[in-house]
Amino acid sequence: MTAAAIEARGLGKDFGTIRALEQLDLDVRAGEFFGLLGPNGAGKTTTVHLLATLLAPTRGTARVVGHDVVRDDLAVRRAIGLVFQETTLDRDLTVQENLRFAGRLWNLPGPLAVPRIEGLVRQFGLLERRDDPVRTLSGGMRRAADLARGMLHEPRVLFLDEPTAGLDPRTRRSLWELIGRLRQASGLTVFLTTHYVEEAEPCDRVAVMDHGRLVALGTPAELKRTTGVTSLEEVFLARTGHALGETGAG
Repeated sequence: MTAAAIEARGLGKDFGTIRALEQLDLDVRAGEFFGLLGPNGAGKTTTVHLLATLLAPTRGTARVVGHDVVRDDLAVRRAIGLVFQETTLDRDLTVQENLRFAGRLWNLPGPLAVPRIEGLVRQFGLLERRDDPVRTLSGGMRRAADLARGMLHEPRVLFLDEPTAGLDPRTRRSLWELIGRLRQASGLTVFLTTHYVEEAEPCDRVAVMDHGRLVALGTPAELKRTTGVTSLEEVFLARTGHALGETGAG
């Protein structure tokens, strides 16, 4: 049996009187491409932030590559990469300067960081723009630079929180081709949140979330077959009673 990269049991989060995430039970296998599908406000980002130790759970437990997200938060952070909805790169620094700075934050020694950065800018198609300020890059290139930084310390799990939000369809396709090649080369576990059905289709398994609750889980084919529909969007409608474009709570 393949080991679990992520385990959550009864995981939940409240913000005052708002219950953003109910009691989530979830297992993600090592090397799996796992998708969390739901509308804006469904609790997807809250889930990622809990698993990435950016938020403390109100209830329940979670482990990432065997480390408890509360008791072993530093070990979790060393084991994960995280790409947010919005870039967190310094826009006035060049691509290479951003990566060098990230290397220092990860305490990567120069003899290790320099060739790793060189390899990443090549792999992510940034070689010719590595000395350009991030603010001069296109949206797709900024996303590629975010991914490069997220992979710099060679994480075991990569969290992608709606990474293509705001990108045009062509750039989104190019980015997913890049992520596909990255997975194939590294065996990385990828945990994706999205409200785009077409992005969830290639996932090994998909969890459908609505109003802070997990309402369906399985392979895309299983979800469509058991629901008796032909698309994940129809799965979502059948399981929740509303369309993906409608906003949830939390």
